[in-house]
Order: sequence, then structure tokens, then C-alpha cells
Amino acid sequence: MKKIITILMIIVFTAVLTLGAAGCGQKQTASQQNAKESANTQESAQDEVERIKKAGKLVVGTSADYPPFEFHQVVNGKDQIVGFDIDLAKAIADELGVELEIKDMDFKSIISAVLTKTVDIGIAGFTITEDRKESVNFSEPYLEGGQQIITYVGSGVKSKEDLKGKTIGVQISTTGEEEAKKIEGAKLKQFDTVDAAMMDLLNKRIEAVIIDFAVAQAYAANNPGKLELIGDMLDDAAKAVVLRKEDVKLLEVVNKVINDLKESGEHEKLVKKWFVDFKPSN
Repeated sequence: MKKIITILMIIVFTAVLTLGAAGCGQKQTASQQNAKESANTQESAQDEVERIKKAGKLVVGTSADYPPFEFHQVVNGKDQIVGFDIDLAKAIADELGVELEIKDMDFKSIISAVLTKTVDIGIAGFTITEDRKESVNFSEPYLEGGQQIITYVGSGVKSKEDLKGKTIGVQISTTGEEEAKKIEGAKLKQFDTVDAAMMDLLNKRIEAVIIDFAVAQAYAANNPGKLELIGDMLDDAAKAVVLRKEDVKLLEVVNKVINDLKESGEHEKLVKKWFVDFKPSN
């Protein structure tokens, strides 16, 4: 009898040891897996800068219908995309020691292009918002600004309050659209591009457009006697570069470029070039 009990105790003890070892193995495997995933994330963040350098180019997503931030212009007989944001993109590419490739697309598609790695970063006069922060990272602000009402001369619109019952043109997925939604009684008409909205405004099919102050100023300068800015800016909106959350090393490079431009005085020169001296051409 004692022998049987002893054998049973040995079996139970062995089973407990086996289960314990299995449990420890599972915990260790899970721990190792978490550590591996964390290491892969860090490696991916570090590799993004190296990948861009190996590729020899920085791919930037923009929407080239937003002068003076980014727009098409004929230079030496060739159509090129130029503007404040493009000069900033060139400075980032120079810091990385690579060529710059610009991908022109609808504004509403840029964040998706960043997230799917179709482009490395997005630069298109992006306003920093809490909603956007949920999916992407923003660089340090590179420009301060705000949303502005622009209307055609003779529209009768003299203030934001006059837009009640009127139709406001907005570019899809922009801060201007969000500001327009706050105006009680106003009707919104969405456009894929600012150019399309401004064409409707010039043809008096809508009463106003809400866009960045600098852009509104550029369109008014290009259409003297036809367009005018109304009231003060509707908000205080800083502009920043859009990046994937995991690309922390690339974010460091972008922030360094922005800070270097400001400290060297080059940023002030770019502001003067594109927002003071800039004269749009038809």
C-alpha cells in the first residue's frame, strides 16, 4: 500500500513540475514576443531614416493648389511645383542628403498616403488638430496662421454673421471646413481643390470661401477688384509636417531642420519670399 501511495505521489509531483515548466515556458515565450515586437518597432523607427537614405530620395505628399504654400508654376518653360512648403521639403531632403520627390494629390488623400507609406511625409499647410493627432505625428510648428473668409466684391458679406443662409465653399478635410461648420445657418459646398472653390466664388455661384489667410491673400492679390478678405482670422492655427507615429527618428530630423531654419534667419527669408514679396501670376 505504501508503495502504491509513493508511486502516486511521484506521478502527481512530476505532473505539477511539468505543468509549471509549461506555464513558465508560455510566460517566457509571451515576454520574448513582446520584447521582440518592441525591438522591431524601435528598429523600424530607426530604419526609416536609413531606408530614405538608401533609396536616395525623400517622397513628400502635397496638394499643389494652395499658393503660396504649394502650387504649379512654369519655370524656364517647365511646369514645376513651388512654394513655401516645397522649399521646406527641399531643406529636409538636403539634411538627409537625398533628392526630393513630390507627389501631388488631393489634400484629403495625403494623411492616408503617409499612413500607407505611399509617401514619407506630408507637407501641405496642415493645421495641427487633436483629431489628426489620433492617427499621425506632427512636427514642431513651422508657421503660424489662421482661417480667413474671402468673398467676391459686392457680395454684401461684411462679417461672419452675414454668412447665415449663404453658401460657403470649403476644401474637403480642411480646417476651413471645420470653421465653416461652426457658422450657424450657413450652407457648405465641398470641393476637392481650392482652385475649384475659388472658381465658383469668382463666378458668384457661392458667397464665400474659408481658407488659410496667406492663401486668401494670394488669391485676392491675383484678382484685384474681384475678391476681398472679410474680418479677422477665425482661428489661430499653426502649420506642421505630418509623419507616421513610429517614425520618431525622422521626426527628429524634420524638427532639427525647422529649428535650424529659424535660428539661421533662413525661415524669415522664406516667409518674406512667399508671404510678403510673392506676386501670383495668371
